[in-house]
Order: sequence, then C-alpha cells, then structure tokens
Amino acid sequence: MDKDYRYRLDSPLVTGRRQQKTTCPHCGRAKCFVRYVDTRNNCRYVADEVGRCDHEHSCGYHYRPSDYYRDHRWLSESPPRHAGHYSPPPLPPFSPLPSDYVGRSHSPESTFWKWFAGECAGFLKIPPTLVQRIYEDYLVGATPNGNIIFWQIDEQQRVHSGHIMHYDIDGRRHNGYQGWVHDQLKRNGQLPADWTLHQCLYGAHLLPRRPDAHVCLVESEKTALIMAACQPDYLWLATAGSGGLNAAKLECLRGHRFTLFPDSGCYTKWTRTMEQTHGLSYSIDDAMEQYPANTDLADLALKPP
Repeated sequence: MDKDYRYRLDSPLVTGRRQQKTTCPHCGRAKCFVRYVDTRNNCRYVADEVGRCDHEHSCGYHYRPSDYYRDHRWLSESPPRHAGHYSPPPLPPFSPLPSDYVGRSHSPESTFWKWFAGECAGFLKIPPTLVQRIYEDYLVGATPNGNIIFWQIDEQQRVHSGHIMHYDIDGRRHNGYQGWVHDQLKRNGQLPADWTLHQCLYGAHLLPRRPDAHVCLVESEKTALIMAACQPDYLWLATAGSGGLNAAKLECLRGHRFTLFPDSGCYTKWTRTMEQTHGLSYSIDDAMEQYPANTDLADLALKPP
C-alpha cells in the first residue's frame, strides 16, 4: 500500500459504489481483478492493468500505482514512492488441451447456432454456403444442454480452451451462463487443479489459412461470427471481452495488417492498451463512439431498417 494511502483497492468502503472486478491482465481469468482507485481524483481507476488478482497463489499479479507511475514517468511529475520494482511472476507453462475435444463438440445443436443459421442468416440474407463455411472455419461447438462453445485455438493450431456461453432463442444472452471448458475438465478430474488458462484471440487458428487477409478485431465472439457473414473478405477475430485485449494475445498479428473495432465506450481503453505495443501494423476505428455504450458492429448489422 502506498504510504499516503492516496491509492486504494476498489471497494464499496472506499468509493461508496459497488466493486467492479474485471479480467486479470496476467492470467486472463474473468471477474477476479480488483483495480486501484485514486481517492484524490473522484476515485477514478488509475489504469486498467493497475490492481491485484484474487488468485494470489496461481497468478500472483499485483501491479501497484507506484510501479505504474515508475514505468510511466511522463504521466506524473511526482509519482508515489515505493521501494523496489514489481514484476509479476511468470505463468505456468502453457499446456494445450487435446484437439479431439474440439472435434467431439463440433455441432450445430446450440441454441445460438440455430438462431444464427436461421433467423440471423435470414435477416442478413446470408447464403447457406457461407453459413456452413463459418460453422466449419470457426469450429463452432455445442454442449449437451445447448450452450455454444467458442474454441480458442491459436495460429499453431493449439487448443487453449473453449468459452461456453448460453444464448436464448432470440440470439441474446440476457445475463445467461458463461464458463470455460477447462474449468469443467478440472472439476471432472481430467485436468490437474493447477492447470492455468493462457488465452489467445478467438479465430487465430485461421491466420495461416488467410495470410493476406486484412484482420478485423472485435470484442465478442458473436460479433466476429456475424461480421464474418456480413463481410467475409476480411478475417474477423475476437478478444472475448473488452478486458481481453493485451499485448501477449496480439503477438500472433505481428506481420499482419489489422483494424480494431472496440465497442462504444471502449475506444480510449483500447487505445491506451495499443500504445503499450510495438511494431504492429494497426488502426483503431472510433465509429462506434457515436452510439450508446456497449454498442458493437453486430448491433448495427442486426438493426431493423
């Protein structure tokens, strides 16, 4: 903790508002990262990556404001004092999941895919051949109870995990279930308890197949699939959430031209993240900023005329 207690971890006792946990920038797990707030600046967050992960043993990420200002001296004339410099511990080595999990789950029987191939494709006038190509390209999966599995497979064809999400028959989530394949495998004793998720971009496995395609990066997997149907000449990838954009995930795009399309309200956040990368050929589209918060390209594509 900094000596003058100006910077505090987000908590209702400090801010007077509900605590908002986000995705950890180190281990990639959702809703486990508590950010620091500046009590002298209306309790605003210092930066999205400045905070502490709840998983102190398996992750251990704790990036203090003092370390942040030490690393970004141009942001403050008088950074907080703190002895030493923090470097987060390395993640355990990446261990891919067996690829046969993907093959066994490859199915059009999820509620989402039935909506996508039916009502959505009809509204967008997408030919069945393109719908089938998207289904095969993105290796769309389904659980026995009808949830969709968005498999994260990297450019080396290694399976990282599957993002499981529940959609209703209208293609919306309505705060439905979401989880991960690796968590279920751990519960079933099919993975060791200390197995750690290393996320990659959704759709990254398609990069070697389309080396010359202009890559478009969006937040949600749903949006990537819808835009792949609307504009198939581009290669659409997803970060699996606004907090899922980080330098490690973007390494697979080195040497590719790509454009980022953040949801409305996230343009500044993604711009700050991209400023921490080097040697990438990209642009960030701010067109969504004119719309209400959390609007994305899929919302516009599906908007009634």
